[in-house]
Amino acid sequence: MATSYPDRTNASGIWKLDDITKNIKTEGTWPRGATRGVYNQGGAHPAFSDVMEYITIETLGNGTDFGNLSAGRNQNAGLSSATRGVFGGGYTAPAAINVIEYVTIMTTGNTTDFGNLTVARRGVGAGANDTRGVFAGGEPNTTNILDYITIASTGDAIDFGDLTVTGMGFQNSVCSSKTRGIFTGSNTPSHAQDAIDFIQFSTTGNGVDFGDMAQGRSQPAGACSHVRGILAGGNDPNGVTASMEYVTIASTGDGTDFGDLVSVTHAQHPGGACNLTRGVFARGQSQVLDYISITNLGDAADFGDIMPSSGYSQGSGLSNGHGGLALTS
Repeated sequence: MATSYPDRTNASGIWKLDDITKNIKTEGTWPRGATRGVYNQGGAHPAFSDVMEYITIETLGNGTDFGNLSAGRNQNAGLSSATRGVFGGGYTAPAAINVIEYVTIMTTGNTTDFGNLTVARRGVGAGANDTRGVFAGGEPNTTNILDYITIASTGDAIDFGDLTVTGMGFQNSVCSSKTRGIFTGSNTPSHAQDAIDFIQFSTTGNGVDFGDMAQGRSQPAGACSHVRGILAGGNDPNGVTASMEYVTIASTGDGTDFGDLVSVTHAQHPGGACNLTRGVFARGQSQVLDYISITNLGDAADFGDIMPSSGYSQGSGLSNGHGGLALTS
């Protein structure tokens, strides 16, 4: 035996040769270590939080301090490669902002300036593969703008195209395969927007109709494997919803019922982070973390709690192990 052959994230320890061989054959990569999820707490006006914290997705437990954003905000978007997490947009009184900043996921510390979105906005959606991140939609003026960045570099976002519906986009989390990003959810009209769009990361161009959610809603969280995308919580025309639904990312079609978050009381504006088998949602307006098995339909279970602070509301999440990354296993 010898020291491990790491992938581009954080594999460590001692690996048996047959484990390495099996992983290459089945996953196309070396075995990897634990996956980290990073959350920004958000906060309700006027108590915006700049706090970031992290969890190990494979292990139940509470959040740990990571560092701070450059300033408190809510309604921003998180996306990530296997090494870098990027937060973009959001709201801090009195207006939406265009700020993009980044962290190195497997370290801890404060964010570093990355650049700016093409337009300042809040309630932005986000999707990414290992090289390119796309910010989608948002408010004010329920924009349908798509911006993109190259995650490994720094610089301002560049126009990608437009969504089919104005304002559409996950507020919180990545829902991607290696090739495709999925966006849905809008406040307009009255949290009833059910359209789902997809884009191809390797090209630029407008969003393409994917299908419809089973229930129109605004600001759901996302989690994903290479195959399946999960849409969790948010607001529907009847108020806050705890429902979750899923889509098969490589196909097109409507959302299908998956199960429910632990409580509807704190399902508003959740943030999400994931590896290929588990999604963890920071439930809006509470300190509670829920988790699901992405491959198995069913209700969420308790994961732990985020750190005590101003309270989690309209925050965001990201991870170094989501379904858009080529070398996750």
